[in-house]
Amino acid sequence: MKKLEIKQLIREEVESILNEVYQDQYKVEGRLVTNIKSRPQNEVLSDIRSIAGVTVVSTKELQDYNDQSFGSFTTILNLKIDGYPYIKSGGFNRETISKIADDIRKVPNVISFKYNPESVTPITK
Repeated sequence: MKKLEIKQLIREEVESILNEVYQDQYKVEGRLVTNIKSRPQNEVLSDIRSIAGVTVVSTKELQDYNDQSFGSFTTILNLKIDGYPYIKSGGFNRETISKIADDIRKVPNVISFKYNPESVTPITK
C-alpha cells in the first residue's frame, strides 16, 4: 500500500469517528419553581448543570422578574440530556430521565420541577 493510500484510509477513518452520531440525547422541557429569596437562580441552575447527563440548561421566564411572586421564581426549564454517563451503569432510557428530574427536585432551593414525560423528544442530527 502506498503512503498516499494509507493517508487517505486514516483520514476516512478519523472522519468516520468524528461524524459518529450518538443517539441517546433528549430534550426535556418543564416548569421549574425556585426559592430565590434564599439563593440566586444562577446558583440553582449551576447545580442542575452538574447533574450527570445534563449538558445544556436554559430558561425562559414566564413573567417579568418584578412580576414574580416574592421569594419564588417560576421559569420554563429547557434541558439537553445525554445518556452516555449512564451506559456503563445499566443503560439509559426514559426512566433515567425521571431519575434526573428527581435529582433536579433535590437541588437546594428548588421548590418544584414538573415535566410531561410524553413531551420528552429525542435529538436527531
